[in-house]
Amino acid sequence: ANLAFALVVKLAQMQAEQPIACIGISPWLHISSERSMQASYRRFCFDLYLGHKRKVTSAADPLVSPLYAEEKLVRRFPPISMHVGKNDLALRDVEKMATVLTSIGNPVETQVYPSLHLHRWGSGSDLWAQDSLLRIDEFLYRLW
Repeated sequence: ANLAFALVVKLAQMQAEQPIACIGISPWLHISSERSMQASYRRFCFDLYLGHKRKVTSAADPLVSPLYAEEKLVRRFPPISMHVGKNDLALRDVEKMATVLTSIGNPVETQVYPSLHLHRWGSGSDLWAQDSLLRIDEFLYRLW
């Protein structure tokens, strides 16, 4: 999901046409410096994402942490739908991004599910993952 948001940020920077929508399933949208076991794992993942010892960018780059995007860029974002589990590491990112988008009048829909993650799709997927896919379908249908 971070790559989808990175694309939206990059297109906004280029003042290029945006896609019809952006969908984020448990999107990590902000690299945090908080201290906890979960944050420790998160920092490890982001360190790898940034290039580890050969860092090519920083955590403050809006292409990495879209929550750092300037308001003029965020105003160019397409309608956004984000789904996340109530105990997912990305929950706070989703809540913060929804607040930013709502505060400037950008269309955003969020769905928080009682499950931990929404990544179990396909054969044997749980009801929450199936509901998520249906809601994404409805969201895109309204925009198309």
